[in-house]
Amino acid sequence: MTWRGYSIFGLLLIILGALMLAPATMSYFAGDGAAFGSFAICAMICVVTGGLLTLAQYRAKPRSETVAEFGTLLAFYLLAPFLAAAPISIVSPVLSYEAAYFEMVSTFTTTGATVFDRLDEVRPAIHLWRGLTAWMGGFVALVMAFALLAPRNLGGFEVRGDQGRSGAVGRLTGAPEWAGGRGSEASADRIAAAIGMVLPIYAALTFGLAVVLAALGLAPLNAAVAAMGVLSTSGVKATEESAFAVGGPAAEIVVVLFLVLAATRRTYGAAGQGALNWGLMRRDAELRILLIIALAATTWLFLRHWIGALELDDAGGFSVRALWGAFFTVISFATTTGYESAYWSDARAWSGLDNPSLILFGLVLIGGGIATTAGGVKLLRAYALFNHGVREMERLVRPSSIAGSGARKRGLRREGAQIAWIFVMLYLVALAAVMLTLSIFGLSFQEALAASIAALTNTGPVFTAVTEDGSWLTSLTPEARAVAAVGMVLGRVELLALIAMLNPDNWR
Repeated sequence: MTWRGYSIFGLLLIILGALMLAPATMSYFAGDGAAFGSFAICAMICVVTGGLLTLAQYRAKPRSETVAEFGTLLAFYLLAPFLAAAPISIVSPVLSYEAAYFEMVSTFTTTGATVFDRLDEVRPAIHLWRGLTAWMGGFVALVMAFALLAPRNLGGFEVRGDQGRSGAVGRLTGAPEWAGGRGSEASADRIAAAIGMVLPIYAALTFGLAVVLAALGLAPLNAAVAAMGVLSTSGVKATEESAFAVGGPAAEIVVVLFLVLAATRRTYGAAGQGALNWGLMRRDAELRILLIIALAATTWLFLRHWIGALELDDAGGFSVRALWGAFFTVISFATTTGYESAYWSDARAWSGLDNPSLILFGLVLIGGGIATTAGGVKLLRAYALFNHGVREMERLVRPSSIAGSGARKRGLRREGAQIAWIFVMLYLVALAAVMLTLSIFGLSFQEALAASIAALTNTGPVFTAVTEDGSWLTSLTPEARAVAAVGMVLGRVELLALIAMLNPDNWR
């Protein structure tokens, strides 16, 4: 895929090399010569490689634009981490190159599964690099959603009611609508429009959150990495304890607000709608169902703590902390970010109960909104299936009833629910395949289930949250981590997009 004749993958490598200068500069002023040298040299190699690739593919015309677009995405998520992992492997010689590659695939796909089990002992430059790659991966995911998936009715857009009349199966390879026409020029125009729409808001929100967190007491590096982890919903952090423990409840309240913004496409707007449209956000079905899920899960977790409480001394203070800890953790996992509240462990210690594994699994499987950096099945698909279920129950009571709400709502309940159910079935098949493969490489049932869900939903922290003492480095063999890395890429690109790319009609 090209932009004005230049290879987009080559340009991405050049940008990746430019980003390496940030940890190199920080290491230089911090007096860390080893980190400065490794990041500076790797930055030069990355820029040269990207430049040569761009020149070699100048004005190259692919046979199929669809295959070229999704092929570029796969190359970015699978090949770019090879270069991004080089400085980490050089600076941390005890870490194998395979483990460093897994770390970079995890951040590029905004999964946040880390092989570092002692974050406090990791070099600051590596923390900054993990945050930058996660932030870049989230940005690419947003541009991909608006420029590639939305015009082809993929990535969750296929269930929208206004697209329901075109048929579910036919939309798997739908023609581009945004910016009109086919071919590389139309594709480049869509990408340029998406970058212009997403980048200013994405960068401004990240910078604003970092400033607020720093003002609330977080160290500048911790604030910057946490802000990038929130807006990219990757859950990366630079400290072993809760990422926002120093800032207290005020920091977590601010983070919840930004997590909600990161979980809806309305934050970045769409063609002709503008960005941060509060009226559209209030009417957004995805935000409503996210709020319902969050309140229901928080209520159950809160009651669960009361039911299992070992003692009721200072119950008032513990109950407030347990309520907030449950709400923050639920919102974080529902958006596939994976941060735990600083009060989450206190609430569990008070009640004496184990981790609510099934609730966390359910939250990350549902996921966040379409055209966001969140993973999972997506809220709009869940909303379509819910509406279809409500309509079917209504027909059981009143068989002759006629549903209203307009053609768009009917399309969401019918064709939208049909294609959503197809996606859910494909998702479960992929989940079973990854889980069985991980079991072959020695993982127990619980570890294989947690690792496969974490990979496909792009929520790496759910593995360590459920298995507690588990680590991506010690619990998984290199072969198992390779399978998990493929699952992360599959969860980020999505199955329907791969089906569209592999459709024989696009090969001609």
